[in-house]
Amino acid sequence: MGNWVRQCAADHGVSVSVFIRDLIVAAWQRENEAKDRPAGLDPARQAIFISVALDALLASHSDASLRDRTHEAYRRRLERLGLPVNASMGGHSHEA
Repeated sequence: MGNWVRQCAADHGVSVSVFIRDLIVAAWQRENEAKDRPAGLDPARQAIFISVALDALLASHSDASLRDRTHEAYRRRLERLGLPVNASMGGHSHEA
């Protein structure tokens, strides 16, 4: 199993820890997407809140380039996962 994880991570151009994290997040999302829950515990709502809060923290950080670097890493991750990348994404804008 370890060899499979290392090979898959290498094939995707990411570290083993990033590959494993992506697997865990995907498993959590699959398990939680169909459960009945109060709106405050809805994973989609939580993800939106987290992205808005994180963007606010990045925008106010003393390292002005941190927000742009984070958005660029996000764009690369979308590309790696085969998800559409909006032309305005990257370090320039992001709607949370």
